[in-house]
Amino acid sequence: MEDEEKAGAILVSTMDAAPPAPTRCCWRRLCCLAATSVICGCSCLGVMALVFAIKAEEWRKAGQSEEAVRWAARAQKFILASFAVWLSVLVLGPLLLWLLSYAIAQAE
Repeated sequence: MEDEEKAGAILVSTMDAAPPAPTRCCWRRLCCLAATSVICGCSCLGVMALVFAIKAEEWRKAGQSEEAVRWAARAQKFILASFAVWLSVLVLGPLLLWLLSYAIAQAE
């Protein structure tokens, strides 16, 4: 009975001491998406995403996985923001032109 209690205590103490494993990230995909967001998205946000992706890669190579995951998360946010801004411009541009032509037609 004592052995079971010791084993349970050891198991609990090792589970408490173990740091959580960082989320996995495909580093090549992250850099490619960041580069694509520079070309196909809002370029200023895409450049920031590329910088953060490169920093994440450098932290990963240095063995600091927690910092790498943090920089990769920032890069992913900027990638999404870049594409979202570009898509909103693509949608809102023609919509605003139509609204302007409608307003001019009504004014005549």
